[in-house]
Amino acid sequence: MERDDSAGDVAPEPTVCQVLHPAARLATSVEIRRRQAIYEVHTGDQLYQQQLLHMGFAPAAADRFVRRLSTTGDVLRTHANFARHLQEMLLQSARRRPVPWCQALEDFLERAEGSQLRWFLYGSGALALRGIDVGPGDLDFCVDSAQLAGTLFEDLLVEPVTAMTGWLADSGGRAFSGCLFEWVAGVHADVDEPEPHEQGPAAAARLEHVRWRGHDVPVAPLDLQLAVNQRRGLTSRVRKIHAYMNPG
Repeated sequence: MERDDSAGDVAPEPTVCQVLHPAARLATSVEIRRRQAIYEVHTGDQLYQQQLLHMGFAPAAADRFVRRLSTTGDVLRTHANFARHLQEMLLQSARRRPVPWCQALEDFLERAEGSQLRWFLYGSGALALRGIDVGPGDLDFCVDSAQLAGTLFEDLLVEPVTAMTGWLADSGGRAFSGCLFEWVAGVHADVDEPEPHEQGPAAAARLEHVRWRGHDVPVAPLDLQLAVNQRRGLTSRVRKIHAYMNPG
């Protein structure tokens, strides 16, 4: 008797792949498998490789780096944005190009203000906003809804809004407008243990506000930012914060 091979078979999940070559010695692809969008970047350039690691990519081979993300939104469009800006993001990360963080912040504020999104700025961007000379490489936001942020910045996304496991927050996203800006949502309470962190619930409970170009910008408390930079051993930045806090 012949076997019916079709009985009980489950059709394999379709795989969608997009390969783009944004610059010499730089290629990127995305493979969509079930609920994962797998970004790959191929490069033999050591400068690019170092910055990819800084951006959270994991080495998969000598010249191949991988980052696993969620399949939210229009992944192919988002990956095309990623490819379009990849070289610029890497060169800015390596401080080989100026980082126009003011442009990115203006664009963020234009869309976030008047929306339902609750957010605050932390990291070097929050220090620069006060006039402290730190030169941000990107902007970091803590938001109450990563998905809403993804909707507000849908056309600027370079990574899909992604659910995180084994990390300090539940979800996050990345976008590019002149420079990279990223956000996290659902920061875990234990990030404030044993000491408060600039992006944790302790910071969110007592935000400070900086007036900037006609905008009221909520930022992480400066004393928490000082403590975080002290723990990281960033002595130059610590001196600049002290000078700002104690003028004259």
